Amino acid sequence: MNVRVARAAWAWGRGVSCRRGASSLLLPPPGAVDVEELLRDATAAEEGPREASVRRLPGQCSVLLFPGQGSQMVGMGRGLLRYPRVRELYAAARRVLGYDLLELSLHGPQEALDRTVHCQPAVFVASLAAVEKLHHLQPAVIENCVAAAGFSVGEFAALVFAGAMEFCEGSAVSPEEFLQVSLQTHQDVAG
Repeated sequence: MNVRVARAAWAWGRGVSCRRGASSLLLPPPGAVDVEELLRDATAAEEGPREASVRRLPGQCSVLLFPGQGSQMVGMGRGLLRYPRVRELYAAARRVLGYDLLELSLHGPQEALDRTVHCQPAVFVASLAAVEKLHHLQPAVIENCVAAAGFSVGEFAALVFAGAMEFCEGSAVSPEEFLQVSLQTHQDVAG
């Protein structure tokens, strides 16, 4: 439950009303259904007998958030080349894209790297290369990851990290396809 909903529920239970466009009703209308009870019953029916679940403390789990377009800069990826599989990622991107993304990322020029057609694959591959470094230095962070998300093209890196998309699919997406997939992802999540 987010903070706004929690505050509203607390205020409703205390009979507190907000004056800005809020209803003056202090009690639910007659015959209203308790949504919390419905959800609890529906969840119990789907799950069957509930097993005692162990909740992990925040320090025992991690969430990865991948950057998006605009975070590119000449030289990105240079410190990641010594980690296993990073050069393989850039080699695969070269095969898919038809140009040397590593060379462009390391040496620019910045104007070329800033072009959408180049910066999206560059940020995508550098993000997954950073995951390789993280896996090498702190494998528990990867093993205990409970969620992944991304800004803009970072959504694709999150999908590849989660195993929902193949690397070659993510590195070959055009800006137009990126927009379509991004919009579809948001619709699927919202609906």
